[in-house]
Amino acid sequence: MRLREIIVPQEKIFFDLLSDQSRAVLKGAEALADMMMNYQDLNEKTAKIKEIEHAGDAITHEIYVRLNRTFVTPLDREDLMGLASKCDSVLDAINGVARRFLMCEIEAPNQYMKDFVELILKATRDINLLMTNIKQADQMEVDRGCEEVDALENQGDELLHSSLMALFKEDTPPVEIIKFKEIYEWLEFALDRCEDVTYAIADIVMKNK
Repeated sequence: MRLREIIVPQEKIFFDLLSDQSRAVLKGAEALADMMMNYQDLNEKTAKIKEIEHAGDAITHEIYVRLNRTFVTPLDREDLMGLASKCDSVLDAINGVARRFLMCEIEAPNQYMKDFVELILKATRDINLLMTNIKQADQMEVDRGCEEVDALENQGDELLHSSLMALFKEDTPPVEIIKFKEIYEWLEFALDRCEDVTYAIADIVMKNK
């Protein structure tokens, strides 16, 4: 048995891991925001986001391992695995966005891209707040957090529509249209994954209230 398992109760370990994972998600969003606001050293910044994504994978793996060897868990096993997986999907999407800026050789992010990233950053802050307090959270707090992220996702839908409309109206070369369209869609995809996390949290809190 590991020293941490002797010192820290099993129940607390799971909540600590969920908090670690939500902080990794927020850290990934912050790194993406820094990339947008200070658009230079892209190789280095993309590598940093990949490292954060790997760290998130490691946390998810540890949650799975502990679930497989723990007889009694503080929350339903499937709920814990589902929440961990959904957080992992947010980080995967953030990493996917960063990689596409690099692969598509985007010279500079436009305002639509910056606005998308700001929405993602706000959503991951809400996720971090909910997950770090999931043990004590009441239904009202969770509902409020879900509504905020849902509103951000709706703004993302509108932003995707506006960005694509502008893209096709402008005299943009076809290759550039393909590049920008894919990035816009990946940004909106990341917001969708954030919403999935809040719904998973809401289900867990409702089941355990």
